[in-house]
Amino acid sequence: MRKLLLINPHPIGNVGEENVSVLNQMPVNLGYLKSLTPSEWEVDIIDETMDLAIDDDGNLNYPEADLVGITAVSYQAKRAYDIAAGYRKKNIPVVMGGVHATVYPDEVSKYVDSVVTREGITIWQDLLKDVENNALKPMYEGGLTPLSAYKDLLPTRDFLKDKYKYRYSGIITTAGCPFHCDFCSVPMIQGKKYRERPVEDVLNEFEAIQGKFRGLILTDENFYGHSKKSNERVKELFKGMVDRGIYQNWFGFTSLNIYQDDEVLEYMVKSGCVGVLIGIESVNAETLATMNKNVNLRISIEKYHEAIANIRKHGIAVWGTMVFGNDNDTPETFREAVDFVLNSNLDIMTCGILCPFIHSNLYNRFSEEGRIFRTNYPEDWKYYTSAHLTYILKKLSLDELIEGFEYVFEKIYATEVLRERFRNAKDILNNNNASMFGFKVNLDWQTVFQHLIDNLKELRDSGDYERAAAEFKASGPKKVITG
Repeated sequence: MRKLLLINPHPIGNVGEENVSVLNQMPVNLGYLKSLTPSEWEVDIIDETMDLAIDDDGNLNYPEADLVGITAVSYQAKRAYDIAAGYRKKNIPVVMGGVHATVYPDEVSKYVDSVVTREGITIWQDLLKDVENNALKPMYEGGLTPLSAYKDLLPTRDFLKDKYKYRYSGIITTAGCPFHCDFCSVPMIQGKKYRERPVEDVLNEFEAIQGKFRGLILTDENFYGHSKKSNERVKELFKGMVDRGIYQNWFGFTSLNIYQDDEVLEYMVKSGCVGVLIGIESVNAETLATMNKNVNLRISIEKYHEAIANIRKHGIAVWGTMVFGNDNDTPETFREAVDFVLNSNLDIMTCGILCPFIHSNLYNRFSEEGRIFRTNYPEDWKYYTSAHLTYILKKLSLDELIEGFEYVFEKIYATEVLRERFRNAKDILNNNNASMFGFKVNLDWQTVFQHLIDNLKELRDSGDYERAAAEFKASGPKKVITG
């Protein structure tokens, strides 16, 4: 019997979203591939957030395989290449897919035997047949999977839960995003068209896994707000959960405009919703305009407080995200953000450094301007998270950025402040699951936030930023070429 290893790589020492317990969920994408793999193959999945594929010396912890499959976003790319090198030394073929492979297939092809772009669901079995026939192709185009293809296709959640004791899992209900936020590469990866999975299929999957996990995450980029028709579909989904008696703690990612739909919010909380994550990004209208965050501008910053209050009154915790380091940011930006978070009673605020994610409009613009200084690829891909600074700031100095984050930490993430915010959540939400959800995420984010500050201080101490800033000032713009 042939053996297949599917690997989710994790850079050693990285601290980020995976350190938030509800976000450290099983790699459902690999679970789908295991489900699609013929029974003639023995399949194992390695999640490096739990269990390393290779040790510090490059030795394989799982040395037996006939094929290795790796998925990676950009910050995982170098780790993925190191793992691939270990297996290829043993003449074991390696195939790599995921976001980074989709955007930089030429780079990835230097380190693996075969590259899968876009989504691998529809071509996976063909790829395995090619392996069996010793005819593995150097490139496979997965395309965008019609979500109807997921009918009766369940990822191997039981296998993953038994192996790693995951408390949380994810579920796909939609894919793609028609918005054009400046910093986001999702439309390029998942497509600009909003793809919707049939409601009955989603309900059947919810029913099949009800009660097996502490919580579920709707992995959609935004499950609400694309159109009136889509919003009716969302109502049908959550009403269907209530009508079927499906109750499962869950949270998802959405837009602030959901606050206007009381009926949907009511069905959400009745089906078990404990919170929604909303990209607030900034409380400055000019900054939102530069981000092309039009959905927030249409609501208007003046209505942010009303929107948050209306979601919370239904018993749903509001998790807002913000980014700092925008070209319009000044030291005062951090104080304005803190005042907003505390005055609006936002249940959770997680924030980071603006990151020019690969081939987003922001990345392309900063590259054209010659402001990106983390350019030693593939080694420097590890910095492309919201926990590192990768570009030359415009108005802020590095010291001012550090001081701003320290101010946010002191005013929002001090333990006593978190306890006070938890007491407010208990009183207003009147939903113990939702208030505890918010408190636990906040506690987890203390660690992530402190690590971010430590990263910035390490960058300052290294002198790398000041040298890059001086070079930029002296030489002017120069285009960065990658991949």
